[in-house]
Amino acid sequence: MVSAAYRSDGQHTHYPRRKPTYGTATRLARILLGLLQRPYGWSFEAIQNEIRIGERTLLRYLAACRREVVDAHGRPIIEVIKRGPRRLLRIAEPARLIDANPYQVLFLYFALSVFQFLDGTVIKEGVEDLWERFYRALPDSQRLRLADFPKKFFVIPYAVKDYRSFDDTLDLIVQCLVHQHRMRIDYHGLLGEGHVHELDPYTLAMYRGGLYVIGYSHLFRQIIYLAVERIRKAEKMAEQFTYPKTYAPQKHTEGMFGIVDGADTKVELAVLSAETTAYLAARRLHPTQRWRHRRDGTAVLSMTVRGTTELKSWILSLGPYVKVLRPRTLRDEIRESLREAVGLYE
Repeated sequence: MVSAAYRSDGQHTHYPRRKPTYGTATRLARILLGLLQRPYGWSFEAIQNEIRIGERTLLRYLAACRREVVDAHGRPIIEVIKRGPRRLLRIAEPARLIDANPYQVLFLYFALSVFQFLDGTVIKEGVEDLWERFYRALPDSQRLRLADFPKKFFVIPYAVKDYRSFDDTLDLIVQCLVHQHRMRIDYHGLLGEGHVHELDPYTLAMYRGGLYVIGYSHLFRQIIYLAVERIRKAEKMAEQFTYPKTYAPQKHTEGMFGIVDGADTKVELAVLSAETTAYLAARRLHPTQRWRHRRDGTAVLSMTVRGTTELKSWILSLGPYVKVLRPRTLRDEIRESLREAVGLYE
């Protein structure tokens, strides 16, 4: 395309018209879209790397957005927060939770504290972000009551896994869960063996201080569990999936003694001390558990489990205080394991 320009002698000359560029608008749109997909925030460094801009350009974009992109009350919808030395952008949340009372705050804080073992991950940052927004929305009088909450309510983690080096993987899993994108996962087992799965992620589950993705594997053609720390590489696929209406994690795990599946097995255990009986009877060990208490304080615990792999480890952890009555195969496995353990100390 050309444009005409007239010279002083009345003649005109044609010059090529410069093509319009939309780079700035496109980059701004990508930033806004990225923030919508990351409610816990997006670091300056990650934005610069993905959009391929410098810090000065990002700050210029930010100033323009805070000036022009506002809500109905004129408040910017983008804000900057700090996580240690890192700066992050996120969508601002102006809504105020004015009707929350101290007991509701207590329940929320204690529930969120369960996620403390995820220190250094996007999930922990998201939890902290939620608490900070909730806290800021409370009246000053209620904030004073919350000053010592971290000391009043505390969760003691036990043998939790360290996910600080899996932050990018967790970020991707959360995105695929929310937007129902299929994932390609290179996964290795405990001994290094592995497979590449095309997985429809259904659930991110927390179990015994660890995180697991539950989803449908197109390789195995069944629902499987994948431990997050054993994922070597994960990527989001363009293909999306329809979340199955009949799926529920509670139904999928019902009957298991843990998360390792297996055949239905009727189990009877003799609990041989009154102290161990009192300790175990106060807990919901399994949905089918039944207790038959004896006069001396001991008891017989019966249940029907789907798989005994994790049950075996649990029984061994109780040492001389629990004896397997049935099935015979489980008795034999426990006896052999104990023989091997004794052999280590002979």
